[in-house]
Amino acid sequence: MRRIKRRKELEAILKKRASLAPGLEKKVRGIISAVKKDGDSALFDLTEKYDGVRLKDLRVKEEEIKRASLVLDKSLKRTIALARKRIEEFHKKELPSGFLLKKRYCYVKKVFTPIETVGIYIPAGTSPLISTVLMTVIPAKIAGVKRIILVSPPKRNGKINPYILATASLCGIKEIYKTGGAQAIAALALGTETIPRVDKIIGPGNRYVTTAKRLLFGDVDIDLLAGPSEVVILADETAKASFVETDLSAQSEHTGGLAILITNSGTLVKKAEKNVKNGYSILVKEDKEMIELANRIAPEHLQIMMEEPEKIARRIKNSGAIFLGNYSPVAIGDYLAGPSHVLPTGGSARFFSGLSVASFLRGFSLISWRKKEIEKWGKEIEKLAKIEGLPYHAKSIRIRREK
Repeated sequence: MRRIKRRKELEAILKKRASLAPGLEKKVRGIISAVKKDGDSALFDLTEKYDGVRLKDLRVKEEEIKRASLVLDKSLKRTIALARKRIEEFHKKELPSGFLLKKRYCYVKKVFTPIETVGIYIPAGTSPLISTVLMTVIPAKIAGVKRIILVSPPKRNGKINPYILATASLCGIKEIYKTGGAQAIAALALGTETIPRVDKIIGPGNRYVTTAKRLLFGDVDIDLLAGPSEVVILADETAKASFVETDLSAQSEHTGGLAILITNSGTLVKKAEKNVKNGYSILVKEDKEMIELANRIAPEHLQIMMEEPEKIARRIKNSGAIFLGNYSPVAIGDYLAGPSHVLPTGGSARFFSGLSVASFLRGFSLISWRKKEIEKWGKEIEKLAKIEGLPYHAKSIRIRREK
């Protein structure tokens, strides 16, 4: 690990984390433009270029999904079923019920309805992220989304990873397409001859995927900006060194993963720097500085391995998810805890929340007034309309008061 001794060193790392690679935006704009212009034809060409396979069709056939399901033995099926149950239990608690505010002659009501069509992106570059299938599909299902479309990049044999297909099938997903990267996001946002245009795109991905989501926001809604994985660990002398070291090293299993240890223990930081190859360490004197740095970094995952983790957590404002104590590693959130592991990265936890049932819902208001309410409050509304220089707004109230 490398020790960060000056604030400007940390700022340089954070700036690099949020910055685009040279020429990346231009490349992604070119990909989007190609998909917009040539549709399926562009997807075939781009898949050959980036994934090394020339596809004959984009949609995964039902027979292929059935064959893929054979890779799951009974033990793994039970494990997936357990994870599914725990994730469902958590997200069912998130469902908003709306509310009704009623007066004598009027009412206003808040109503939530599910988004109709959602596209879910499942990465499959270095490993089959079956957990991401569960963490995205389940909250969408609970929200009541009618049409869920899943896309994932094919391997060189022209097939999507069978574990991804099998897990999607267990979750009831039947509409699956072979496409990945920025071109998959463009296809979902704009539509092609084969892939339908969706209302919202969900799911993490590499820098190409995240850049495409950023550029296409407005053509389509997106969940959040979820790029390379991050963990910040706040630790004191009560933290188990071997736990800290393993959790920091776990980030190296993610391409471009960022791991930062912030501690007031000189002994702990020396052990971590000796035994952990990648990442950064920051030695501080007070808890206050730990908290300030954590809020500045706004990490995807924040582990608090300290004597009173709940007390520290109450002072954290910016993080995708917080893990408390020695026995709450990020891995439990990745697989079995319940909340979705699709979380904001790159500092975007300052303004984005993690994926939830609410991500698949849109709210609108029902407003009903009667004449008595117009007579009671109409003059006040007219005053406001006149100040804003909108005479017909005022008249729309006055005409109802006068009749």
